[in-house]
Amino acid sequence: MSYILYDDIRNIQVELAGRVAIKLHMGERGNPNHVSPKDVGILVEKIAENGGEPFLVDTTTLYKRERYTVQGYEQVARKHGFGEFEVVIARDDEWLDVDGVKVAKTIAEADSLVLLSHVTGHLTTGMGAAIKNLSMGCVVKDGKRRMHAPMRPVYDELRCIRCGTCVKTCPFGFISLQSGMKLDLTDCPACQRCITSCPTGALRVQPGAMAKSFREFALAASSVLKLFKKDEILCINSLLKITRYCDCSSPSPVICKDIGYLADPDPLKIDVESARLLKSNGAKLDWQTWEKFEEIASSVLK
Repeated sequence: MSYILYDDIRNIQVELAGRVAIKLHMGERGNPNHVSPKDVGILVEKIAENGGEPFLVDTTTLYKRERYTVQGYEQVARKHGFGEFEVVIARDDEWLDVDGVKVAKTIAEADSLVLLSHVTGHLTTGMGAAIKNLSMGCVVKDGKRRMHAPMRPVYDELRCIRCGTCVKTCPFGFISLQSGMKLDLTDCPACQRCITSCPTGALRVQPGAMAKSFREFALAASSVLKLFKKDEILCINSLLKITRYCDCSSPSPVICKDIGYLADPDPLKIDVESARLLKSNGAKLDWQTWEKFEEIASSVLK
């Protein structure tokens, strides 16, 4: 399938009615590479001109930084220039069960959905874009735990030399060596930093963990898609300021030139095309992991 590559988001046709949720990541504090408020403003205007009622929406994070709470995320959104829009940060105790997946109620009850995704590299999936935004981004914390759980580290005490490398490496403070090794993995987002830094292999993932985790991602995405008809959803992938790691991380290097925007109702198709464009422009990401993610997502979302 051939796609139109847009150099200006103004040229993307948006014809969605009713209460229109614009689902996006408004960035971690200190990371300026998120989708720009200017682009969001253009989409808000286009939707309103067509009679829609646009609002911005996202869910809180599993890890305990500012976006862990509704109030904290609202502050970050204002800091990053989204304060002029209606911003709704979904409450963690308000959700709709769709095939066992807890979809944030604010998103589930919208009439239409614009999935606005910043395409980046990603530690877990190789590349993060529409499917990642649709799955991890549209569920409450319980759903996020379910996706990350298979990839959390398993501890082998016999291999551990108590060097403390994992304690220093974990950006969330989930590992401690006080009175012996302690791992509090309830809210661990499975970033794998502790595993890759461990010099003895005392921390590892279970065999088959990646496939299990990727299937949970795909099932969550499928559940969200069931809430909207094909003409009630539009995925827009922004291929600008493409970085090695996602917008949840500290700022990371831009890895290729700006490419433009893609738009399609199908998140899998638009992600596959995004990956093709990144590869053709020399972006060096973990493509082997992405291809495994794509394979599993394709089997669920077909």
